Amino acid sequence: MKSILILLIALLAFNKIRASEVNYADTAKVYSRKLATADIKAGNLKFLLRGGIVSTYRKGQEVFEKKYRLKYSDFGCVMPSNISIDDYNRIVAGYLDKKFGLSWRNEVRKDVAGI
Repeated sequence: MKSILILLIALLAFNKIRASEVNYADTAKVYSRKLATADIKAGNLKFLLRGGIVSTYRKGQEVFEKKYRLKYSDFGCVMPSNISIDDYNRIVAGYLDKKFGLSWRNEVRKDVAGI
């Protein structure tokens, strides 16, 4: 409980999320959706990946990245606890659907969670 309170205070202080918008159980979900929306608005489009000890690279991924103007961002073996990869990627996928239709889904890496 103490760690949840500390996380909530950090989110409120650093990300300016109003207390009325935060449900303690959904903190990572809310934060991830807001972060994805902010990244899209800033033109910093990316898909988050779960990695391992070594970053994962797929042959040809740079073609997808260039075509859709985004990056694959691999956390490696240290995943932040306040990020929901599924929720973040779902927002980015929705943006790509609106901008490019559904054809990009045939080209995206298969290990992108949440889409």
